[in-house]
Amino acid sequence: MTKRILFVCRGNSARSQLAEAIVNRDYAPLYQASSAGSSPSQVDNRTIETLQQAEFAIDGLRSKSIEEFQGEHFDYVITLCSSAQRECGVFENSNESLFWDLPSPTSISESSFEASLYDLQKRIDLFMTVHSDAHDLDFDPLVVHKCLSDPTRLLITLMIFTEVELSVGELCEALQESQPKISRALAVLRNCGIVTDRRKGQWAFYSISDKLPLWGIDILDASVKSMSRQILAANQLLNQSNNRPERHR
Repeated sequence: MTKRILFVCRGNSARSQLAEAIVNRDYAPLYQASSAGSSPSQVDNRTIETLQQAEFAIDGLRSKSIEEFQGEHFDYVITLCSSAQRECGVFENSNESLFWDLPSPTSISESSFEASLYDLQKRIDLFMTVHSDAHDLDFDPLVVHKCLSDPTRLLITLMIFTEVELSVGELCEALQESQPKISRALAVLRNCGIVTDRRKGQWAFYSISDKLPLWGIDILDASVKSMSRQILAANQLLNQSNNRPERHR
């Protein structure tokens, strides 16, 4: 579903017009933007020139009063200047109201319009990233953290991470846990996408998925450092075992 954003500044002549153009060109169809002013005047010619030079559409550009949108619903209303915030207050028919106090380019110089466009592009990009539903390689951080919140699953993952590949039997020896408990934990880890398995005869070997994103690897690396005592003890138990399978791929 397309989310709607209303950008508001006092005159609706520069900042809010630039922001509207950025969203409607670079983030459609996920977002649709409009702009308005608490005391609208007319679109600054330098705004139009800046948008044209950056290859944004300028058809239909005009200054609009916020009153035109009073009956409409917006997911986000973003006010771009303090004067508009004081005059407009909170836009009632919206899910969320935000305030970005950005300097006005109209009272400075020609080049400040390009700077405003650049600053808004960066700010909007950060906003979109924070509110994005997409995750690296389809890994949801909440799912990963929940999957690793169980002590047994976390230790299994860290043992596999440090040893590169381990079997169910080896994990039972290292963690001194029963085979059913280790198998259940591995099934959860596999369903989360954290580990993958391969079979060699009667043995199943588990390794960290090569699709795990870098932020996931960083989590494991930091966890290994913080749990070094447990992992060292588990490694000693593992190395004492006389029943470790051979690894011939």
